[in-house]
Amino acid sequence: MTIKPFFLLLISCFLLMTGYGLSNILLPVRMQNDGISVDNIGLVLSMLSVGFLAGSYYSRKLLQRVGHIRIFAMCGSLTSVAILISGLFPDPYVLGLMRVLTGFCIACTNATLDSWLSFSATEKNRGRILSINQMVLMSALFSGQFLLSVAPIDGMVLFVISGVLFSLAITPIVISKQQGPIIEDSESMSLITIAKLSPLGVVSCFYCGLLYAGLLNMLPIFANDHGIQNLNLSIFMGSAILGAIIFQYPIAYLSDNFDRRKIMLGMVSMIILASLSIPFLIALDMFNLTLFAIAVITGVAACLYPMSMSETFDKVLKTQILSAMSSLLVIYAFGSILGPYLASLTMKWFGSEALFSFMIIGASTLLVFILIRMKQRPALPQEDQDNFVMQTPSGAVSVLDPRTDYIEPVFKQSAEVDVAISLATKNPAIAVNMAKALALKDPQNASHLAAALSTIDEINIGKLYAAITTAAPEMAVHIAEALTTASPEQAEELVDWITNDHPEQLTSIIVAIANSMPDNGIGVMEFAAENMSGNDPEELLKMTEQYMTEFSDSLDEMRPVDRSAAESEQTATELYNRLSDVSPEHSAEIALTVSEALPESSNMVAEAYVSNLIEGENEQEDNTDSAENIEEAVNDYLSQVVENMPEYAVDVASTFIDSVPEVASEMVELLQDAEAVDSGDLSASIDDKPEENSIEEQLSDAVETQKLDS
Repeated sequence: MTIKPFFLLLISCFLLMTGYGLSNILLPVRMQNDGISVDNIGLVLSMLSVGFLAGSYYSRKLLQRVGHIRIFAMCGSLTSVAILISGLFPDPYVLGLMRVLTGFCIACTNATLDSWLSFSATEKNRGRILSINQMVLMSALFSGQFLLSVAPIDGMVLFVISGVLFSLAITPIVISKQQGPIIEDSESMSLITIAKLSPLGVVSCFYCGLLYAGLLNMLPIFANDHGIQNLNLSIFMGSAILGAIIFQYPIAYLSDNFDRRKIMLGMVSMIILASLSIPFLIALDMFNLTLFAIAVITGVAACLYPMSMSETFDKVLKTQILSAMSSLLVIYAFGSILGPYLASLTMKWFGSEALFSFMIIGASTLLVFILIRMKQRPALPQEDQDNFVMQTPSGAVSVLDPRTDYIEPVFKQSAEVDVAISLATKNPAIAVNMAKALALKDPQNASHLAAALSTIDEINIGKLYAAITTAAPEMAVHIAEALTTASPEQAEELVDWITNDHPEQLTSIIVAIANSMPDNGIGVMEFAAENMSGNDPEELLKMTEQYMTEFSDSLDEMRPVDRSAAESEQTATELYNRLSDVSPEHSAEIALTVSEALPESSNMVAEAYVSNLIEGENEQEDNTDSAENIEEAVNDYLSQVVENMPEYAVDVASTFIDSVPEVASEMVELLQDAEAVDSGDLSASIDDKPEENSIEEQLSDAVETQKLDS
């Protein structure tokens, strides 16, 4: 059921990457057969990553302008042309240009497929779809290696086969019923910024490109120099690709259950040890063990990319993951540009066996850097680490990655949506009635239609909401979310309509609207409170409690770095301040409601409460009893805290005493009488204060008395 909607897209991916896999093994062998020098071969192969880098940068812009089907068809056609020209004109300059073109097209086609799959995926199945797509991609590359033995390398047949596969890849995607999605811009994070956030993630990503691309591109040259040809060469290269598939799974397990940096240290050590063994295994003619060692090297090197992503994502916010992924793709591309050429120079100067000397030296420098980072920064707790997700550097910034911030499509195109939108500009009433009728027939799809209609200027969002929820009242919350997400600029108009209408689910609806606008949720709550002010204080408190409870629950589900950036205490205090400004007569109830829903904010909210209390009393013309009023108010407040949040009572009392020293003795008595309050906490709180007056002495004496009584 997961694969079925994307079957034709995956077939296109398989055909394209099979042709790409064949071209990757065919070109270096053919160039060597034609007598091109090793360093020129390395330079030509490096050009693929130049095109790959350009394609990664421009693919989204092209998709926005041209569309998915046209881009895929164009790239499939151009890669076919590139491989055929490479066979007809084997000049290094021509081959280099064609390699740039191929890299550009492969990056664009992968971005096309990934965004297409992302648009149709849901939050629940996108991780599964990503894994399936990665397996199809790697399986195709593996299969492409075995087409080398179909025909002699000195003819045109293999080039034609590769070109045919590129051309055939266009057909399934063209006849697919899947519509191409709308693509939005995504900015990459500054390389300096991401390097400061995660130096190890950036460096290991660069080394992945350097080592993996260097080895995989130059491995056919090494094999051919040692008499590994025809089918044996396909098996040799196939083992390298197979290692990149198989090693994802054990490394994923280790990464998620142990210190990731130690796992990376072990991975790099494996590359060094396996690289040391290759020349000896080749000299002893131990072909099967050589295949295993090659699989280990390429498999572990390939896994450095997803490992570096996980290491980096531990340090960035969820909303920044796509930007970080884009920057890491650029860093990988730089490494993969240098890798093949540096490896080829090493082989030219010291012989083909020096390919593995290149691997050993490169891996050793990475090993040293990992050790330095382990000494400079303590390890992140295992439970705070992001999960390892199988990834290959395909040129796409993938929102299929389950670690990214999932944004559900505002509405999905359908026949009903298209008809309703065309009617809305001419006769809004008919379009609204159509939405109402659809709500009766198919409530689930009614939200998509409502979201689409809300974007039409002629449609009144309040009347649209009323029409649909009258037909399907059980959809009231869902419809409100859909309308707000599609038309956030009309949120206040919708809130105004709902608060005046007073539906049964008023609180849930307002909170759902506020949660649909995370950047202005508190503003929505304030506007709703203004509309409800004086009418129903219980509803206001209920709304405040539900909003803060859902906010607190969302914090529990957040990654540690996102939780730190959420500034939950400031959010709670801001909500209290804005709601208490609307309804000052319920200031204490609002403060307590906010604090109980998010207890860690109780101290800051109490500080804001007492400040508002003092400011309000100072503004009164007759302030003769202001001191008594303030003392009574804070004592009542602390009584509620002691009863409902005893573990925070001492901190709240300390905050009140800082602002209203006169209440110290009453608060000590109140805390003494509360069995749930630990006298040790109170004593510690007092010890932290400078002994400036008799109040501190009184508090200290009270604590000692309590200890003696105990």
